[in-house]
Amino acid sequence: MLSCQCQKVLDVIYWRDAKKSAIVLSLALLVLFVLAKYPLLTVVTYSLLLALGAAAGFRVFKKVEAQIKKTDSEHPFSEILAQDLTLPQEKVHAQADVFVEHATCIANKLKKLVFVESPLESIKFGLVLWSLTYIASWFSGFTLAILGLLGVFSVPKVYESNQEAIDPHLATISGHLKNVQNIIDEKLPFLRSAPVAAEEKKDQ
Repeated sequence: MLSCQCQKVLDVIYWRDAKKSAIVLSLALLVLFVLAKYPLLTVVTYSLLLALGAAAGFRVFKKVEAQIKKTDSEHPFSEILAQDLTLPQEKVHAQADVFVEHATCIANKLKKLVFVESPLESIKFGLVLWSLTYIASWFSGFTLAILGLLGVFSVPKVYESNQEAIDPHLATISGHLKNVQNIIDEKLPFLRSAPVAAEEKKDQ
């Protein structure tokens, strides 16, 4: 079930159905623009008020129509009300397990980076954070969200369409990075990750 949902998301991102992807992108951009202009609580409350007013008005209209036509008035939203929105416990537990697994992996990775298990990796992490401070000063959170959303809907499709041309360049860049990594390891061996004592004892 989870793989099916992931496939649906990938189909939208890769523009398998251009109409559906365009609608999702347009709605996502609209939501970002609205949230940038109005507080989240205001957006939620006014959206619910709009939905409540529309539903109440439609029900009154159907009620009056039934009175005029002398017919039985059925609840216009009976099918929606009859739907069971209870989440299966299996799905909830599965999603929770996936979330905990990813959270644990991220926490362990951050622990190793912050507490300098590998000096070189921590230095690279620090450089990334330092770069992000400049990005944060150049762009607002709203601009970054817009760029991120546009990137999600453009970069995968561009890569898929031009994979044969892009892959050699990526391989070249990866090779240069590995060469730099090897040079640093040779010139500055003290930056290599040292084995943790506890792990050594455990192996023994």
